[in-house]
Amino acid sequence: MNTAKNLYGKMNDFKRFGFMLLALTAFLYLGTVMPIAGKTDHKTNVLMAGTIITLSAAAFFFYYSQRCKKVLLESEEGQNLLDK
Repeated sequence: MNTAKNLYGKMNDFKRFGFMLLALTAFLYLGTVMPIAGKTDHKTNVLMAGTIITLSAAAFFFYYSQRCKKVLLESEEGQNLLDK
């Protein structure tokens, strides 16, 4: 039961991390496309790289959250936690 609770907590945490990274990705992308005085090509490239990295990390966190959910669905204790 304790491992199911830990896995349930990880599932929720990774989902929250993914949403926070998606929000950060949106702000980085806005900084990329908005015309700002004094913005160089180097700054635009750095912002775009940051956007790609945070979007990739968010995708990984959502994938790991779904993997945890799948493991929980396979166990009876996990199903009880998900039904709450």
